[in-house]
Amino acid sequence: MKIIKGGITAPRGFKAAGTCCGIKSSKKDLALIFSDKPAVTAGLFTTNQIKSAHVLLDLVRLRKKESQAIITNSGNANACNGAAGRDNALEMSEYTAKCLNIDGQGVLVASTGIIGKPLPMNEIKKGIKDISDKLAVDGSKDAAEAILTTDSAVKEIAVDTGIKGRTKDDIKIGAIAKGSGMIAPNMATLLAFITTDACIEYEELFTALRECVNTTFNMLTVDGDMSPNDTVIIMANGLARNKRIKFNTPEYEKFTCALNHVCAYLTKKIAADGEGATKLVEVQIKGARNIKDARRAAKAVANSNLVKTALNGCDPNWGRILSSLGAARIKIKPGKIDAAINSEPIVHNSISTNFSPEKLRKILKEKEITITINLNVGDYASTAYTCDISEEYVKINAHYHT
Repeated sequence: MKIIKGGITAPRGFKAAGTCCGIKSSKKDLALIFSDKPAVTAGLFTTNQIKSAHVLLDLVRLRKKESQAIITNSGNANACNGAAGRDNALEMSEYTAKCLNIDGQGVLVASTGIIGKPLPMNEIKKGIKDISDKLAVDGSKDAAEAILTTDSAVKEIAVDTGIKGRTKDDIKIGAIAKGSGMIAPNMATLLAFITTDACIEYEELFTALRECVNTTFNMLTVDGDMSPNDTVIIMANGLARNKRIKFNTPEYEKFTCALNHVCAYLTKKIAADGEGATKLVEVQIKGARNIKDARRAAKAVANSNLVKTALNGCDPNWGRILSSLGAARIKIKPGKIDAAINSEPIVHNSISTNFSPEKLRKILKEKEITITINLNVGDYASTAYTCDISEEYVKINAHYHT
């Protein structure tokens, strides 16, 4: 597997575009992803009981396990808009299908932005007509820009899986994503769209996606809040013409490994780009009794505002880490915990190692921080991804509407 250029349009048969339709004053706010042929499609969505209209529509559409296009707007979440919101999501889908001359059931929809405001459908329909003519094989970056909200950077990636197809090129996976705030474990205010030219059936595709999301996007947190809009969709159009990828084969393992790399890369990019963030933080748990405990422990530390504010202030307050572990409702031995920050031991058997506070403060000024914790009660491990919390986070969210 190797990193390649091209983002979401790197796999064969995919085009994309991004444009400004007027939801946001001057920035791109409408994105379109298109496959030359209908693609096997799997998706995972928010577990929030309040769901955006696009989530409700896509859940129904994906019963067919197939799609050909995804239309996405930013700047407006189309959530909490009642029947009008559902009608607007449907209209976005059907109008996109009309402009592309494809089956309306094959168009998925996504929205992100401010909750509770009606979609400006006149502007969106003009944008859809415009963007349908702009689809291009080099359109990944434009589409990636168009889905951003408070993000400060585009998030895209493509990989060559190393799996041979019946053409001269290997199977590829490409992706774009957005996410910066209202991000909690079990996805986030996260939109991630993934494409591949692999020939693979729905069950294998969905299982691979679920496995990868469980260890990446579902272990991501910025502020502990969960959005109504969280969406991860993968499309596989089969244009690599490879022998169909099946469970328990080397090809499936390679495909899942490559997909996991894509998801992990985007997860880290989202965490590092958290609203007001100055540090990317990984919380690595080792020695847990089972995988459930390992994930709970990692999330407990990654979700702690006290831990994250200490990291922002470069304060070596390791007691906050142990305190958050103790509140995680998992089986621990309180006197057996070891911990380190960027490989510097700070706790052994739940007692300070008498580390140098000045040395640790210097370490905490680095842009990437890894907190490693060994619970010493088992053999299971997990990693959560987060960032520090700064004064800038408060400013951004205090003035989000304005």
